[in-house]
Amino acid sequence: VVNMAGSMVSLIVIIAVIIPTSSAHLSLNGGLKPLGRLRRTSVSFQRRFLRAWAERKRNCLDRVGIIGCGPAGLSMAHALKKLDTGVGRVDVFDKGEALKSGLGGGIQLNGGAAVLARMGLGDKIQEYGLPVKGIRTRTVSEKELLYLNVSALARNEPSLMHNGEPMVFTIMRDSLQQLLADELPNGCQIHFNKRVVDVLDDEANGKVTCIFADGSSEKFDLLIGADGIRSQVKQKSISANEDDTPKYSNIRIQFGIAPGWERPDGKGKYTQELHQWFGEGTYALTGQYLGVENQKFEMVALVFADDEDEGENPDWIQGDEVKENCIQRLEAAGNPDEVISLAKRANRYFEVGVYYYPSLMPWTSETKQVVLIGDAAHAMPPFLGQGANQAIQDAFCLASKLSDIKSGRISSISDAVDAYEFQRKIPTTAIQLESRILGVLETAGGSTSGTLPSFVRDAFFGLTGKLGIAEKVFITGATPQV
Repeated sequence: VVNMAGSMVSLIVIIAVIIPTSSAHLSLNGGLKPLGRLRRTSVSFQRRFLRAWAERKRNCLDRVGIIGCGPAGLSMAHALKKLDTGVGRVDVFDKGEALKSGLGGGIQLNGGAAVLARMGLGDKIQEYGLPVKGIRTRTVSEKELLYLNVSALARNEPSLMHNGEPMVFTIMRDSLQQLLADELPNGCQIHFNKRVVDVLDDEANGKVTCIFADGSSEKFDLLIGADGIRSQVKQKSISANEDDTPKYSNIRIQFGIAPGWERPDGKGKYTQELHQWFGEGTYALTGQYLGVENQKFEMVALVFADDEDEGENPDWIQGDEVKENCIQRLEAAGNPDEVISLAKRANRYFEVGVYYYPSLMPWTSETKQVVLIGDAAHAMPPFLGQGANQAIQDAFCLASKLSDIKSGRISSISDAVDAYEFQRKIPTTAIQLESRILGVLETAGGSTSGTLPSFVRDAFFGLTGKLGIAEKVFITGATPQV
């Protein structure tokens, strides 16, 4: 196509040169006016053609770069190749040495799973994930406050169904990451040991250059930052506002991962439920998950308020002291044996600070050649379990808008990324706000300043369950908004 277009341009140039010569020769016999108009028409046509060709080249996605090899970045690679975007080559770069099992904890998938099904991965998600039937919320004294039958709720939402089954699962993060990497389409490649140090966004030539710590550099038609809350892509090409930095929520989470299934009765059954436990100043979540190669895991996540900002721990660095501290907190809050025994059995622990981004800040560079997805754009507290789900939806939505260029519904890359940002900011902002509110409520009580009394939290969750508000919040957050 490029060679043919080049030949056409050459032909136009030849015509433009010949016509003046012919005009001078023929004017002796018939005058200059008709030939002068012909010449002006030819030059005008040539200019229009060249402008159109330049615009077409600016909207041509020969190569797209993705920074970050987590679920967000890998989902983006799938979406670019499986939707009709016309992207030729997709390169995914990550600062790590390789995909590593045993990093991170378990995640909940619902709307993200449904969107992955649209990309042809529904059967794989059903194979790798554990179906969730319900979420049961109780106080540590085992008083039930709320039960969400999430399977039934999903069955009433067609966009959450695949092969007649609800797309509501638990899965270990490393298992989801491995699944997405193993199933990458042709034309996608992962590059490790690639830490971004700078991004040069050059509007003049329509390319963005990414410079890595090893001294190498790569040029792209579009660069997508999927590199998390401490996004280097964001810092180097988009963020110019001091307020556009991660904000500490005054909440920390301790995660413990145990092999096998023993809760809640010690018989190794799969309960198909997530259990939430409210204590004085604490909130604990316990659940079962499948990991890499279908290994069985259970996880306890202890959430508590803490005014001390001790950092995020984005690489999930483990610490032996975290286990002891977690067990002490669980016991002090009066959690039942089901929770305490799981915490004692867990052999991998890490602690993280909960941060969020002001989601209304820009997600794209001024040239629209750099765009953010997932936590890089709108990191949110995890209390609705929507972080990974919203990142996957970002990927699908962005690829969908880029495919509209090829179909003619959108005229340019700039318009496509603007349409993506506009469509995704509304739901992610709402979910982020709801998650922040839930975090404050769920850690009520205790000695930390500024927390609500625990009886307010318990009454709130009991009331939202009876009124159907909790069901509405869940299904609204889970339903894909792409």
